[in-house]
This record gives sequence, C-alpha cells and structure tokens, in this order.
Amino acid sequence: MPRRAYILAPPVRTSRSRVLAGTTGSLRGGAARSGVRSAAPALFGLILSLALLSLPPAAHAERRIVEGTPLADPAETGESGLAARLFFSANLMGSFEPCECADLPLGGIAQAAAQVDSARVDGPPVFWLDAGNRLFRYDMAMTGTEEAERRARAILLVDAGSVGGLDALGVGRLDLGAGIDYLQLLQRRASFPFLSANLRDDRGELLFRASVLVERDGQKIGVTSVLPEGTSGLGYSADSPLAAAKREVVRLRGLGADLVVVLSNLGTKQGAKLARASKADVILSSQSRKLTPEPEVWGKTIGGEPSSRGRYLGDLRIYNKPARRGDRLVLTTVPVRREGPQHPRVRALVESTLARLADPVLGVPPIPIRSFEEKTFRERGE
Repeated sequence: MPRRAYILAPPVRTSRSRVLAGTTGSLRGGAARSGVRSAAPALFGLILSLALLSLPPAAHAERRIVEGTPLADPAETGESGLAARLFFSANLMGSFEPCECADLPLGGIAQAAAQVDSARVDGPPVFWLDAGNRLFRYDMAMTGTEEAERRARAILLVDAGSVGGLDALGVGRLDLGAGIDYLQLLQRRASFPFLSANLRDDRGELLFRASVLVERDGQKIGVTSVLPEGTSGLGYSADSPLAAAKREVVRLRGLGADLVVVLSNLGTKQGAKLARASKADVILSSQSRKLTPEPEVWGKTIGGEPSSRGRYLGDLRIYNKPARRGDRLVLTTVPVRREGPQHPRVRALVESTLARLADPVLGVPPIPIRSFEEKTFRERGE
C-alpha cells in the first residue's frame, strides 16, 4: 500500500487580548471579527493539507524529479542540426537497481542502457561515457561475503557497460576500492577501455590508457580522464591531474578530435582550475554527486555531473554549428525512470546477479578468475 505524507496545519498563535475578544464577541462585535480573522490561517492550512492528500502518490514524486532541458534545436530557425549525442553517467558506486522510494522512483542500470539505446534508433551517432566511481561504494576492501557481494556488483556493472555499449570509463577513486590488481582484471573483462592519464605504478608507468579517440559516423570524440593528485594505495599513485589533462588534450586535438572531453574525478569545484589548465571543450565530473540540469561554464569550457546512483544520465547534445542565438553544445541531465523500458540483455545480467546475491547459504559464491577471460562479456552488444 503506497505511503502517504500527512501535513498538519501549523498552530496559530493569538495574543491574550484576541482570545478574550473572541469569547466576548456577543457583547463586542468588532472583537468577534478579530477572532474570525485569527482563524483564517489555520483554515487555509487545513485546506492546503487536504488538497495535497487528494493527489495520487505519483504526483508527490513528480515534484522532486528534475526534467532538464527539453531536446530541441538551440537555433530559433532550427537550422543548427543535431550532429551527435553524448550520454554520461557517474557515481553509480556499485548501484544497479532503481530506488524503491515513492518520492524518487528513478534509477536502474537496465533502464539507463535502454534509454541510451533508444537514442541510437534513427538518430545521430550516440556516445556513452562514465566519469568514474562506478564500481564500488567504498574505497576499502571488506571481508567474507560482503567483499564477494561488492565484487559481484562490480562485475555486473562492467558487463552491463560491455553489452550496453559504454565507450569508456574514467577511473575514479572509489573504483580502486578492491585494489589495483582487481581493477586491472576488470579492465581485461570489459569491452571498453578504462582511462586514467595520471595514475601510475611504482615504476612511474601509466596503469591504464591515458586517452582514447572514439569515432562514429564521422564524429570524433577525444576522451581522457584524471584522478585527484595524491590518490595512492598499494602499487599505485596519482600525479598532477592538471598537467596530465593538458598533455592529453593537446594530443587528442593533434589526432583530429572534433570535441575533447575530460572525465574528472576532481569534482565540479575543481572544474574552473581544470578548464584553465587543460583547455578542454567539456569536463564531465564525478565525486561531487551534484545534479547539473544546466551546465557549469568556465570560459569556453562547459561541464556537468549527473548526481549519483544512476538516477540521472547526463546528456550532451552536439550541434553542427553554433546558432545565432544559441549554443553548439547543450549540456543537461535526464531522469532514468524506474518504470521505463529495460535493455533485455542488461536486465538478464541483473536478474542473474540478484539470484546470486540471494543465495541463503553462501551469500555470494566464489568467482573464478578464469571467468574474466570469457569471450561472451568481451563482445560489445549491438
């Protein structure tokens, strides 16, 4: 049975003189009218409460959902022409199911994959990136079945990206939560690259690819990724993200990228500094868990972040040319609705993982290392 919120009308404070006037209203008509006026706020509050309670539960929920900017050409004449769309996720932190709360019915990795997939039908080329903190909720290992459950969730999110068409993952601090060796095993399993331009091993060598140029239907998107300086653990440490981003942006432009994107685990507060140093076109953030239905603007660079736990997708719309009174790049967020369509192959992965997590004896069965080499999960879904 759906929960309903009950709002009580606030008490009305009346002065002693007004209370006495109300009780002697039969003798003094003016004072009686004062008592009626003092009851008006309470009556209004009661009417408002009854009106809210008459609304269905969904109406309460809709009030909290932020819709973002509608899909429309920014030019008044509609002449800009949508050239490509770039969806981005961040801060999933091991979450793959929708929120069951009545006031915010959003989320679900199968729903998100279906939403991206639907944009691929009869439209311009579509890209999908993840700005980091995708795999784990905590940056430390657990024990026993708790750690097995964390790893099962991480494997699911890697596999969902592979079959759903994720183009790249920027390594975030939380993605290192099971150690660098395990993260490299997950990279071997994935059909998409893990990126980090400033995460190095003890010998100073990069642990992941620094950047990638993704080309689709004539559109070339250059992507790199950075972690906060000082991020460190057994076998890894991060150097300057500003120098790394600047280096890779120059490199990607030299390769002919039409648009250069930095996946930043620094959070949106560091966006201005990163924009000045890198000169990137777009900075897509994780870590802050901020919802940006309208873009952050730092000079000629724009940026954003799609909240957390998969409740929203970021949506960057790339137009062929700047509008006379509009923009070539429009960045917003779109809600991932719990009741929306689900990607069938990703949904099958979700159901399989839920069955394993529900095991009453072991909690989660051991995951053999050889499973990371299975070809099934290394093939991108069409």
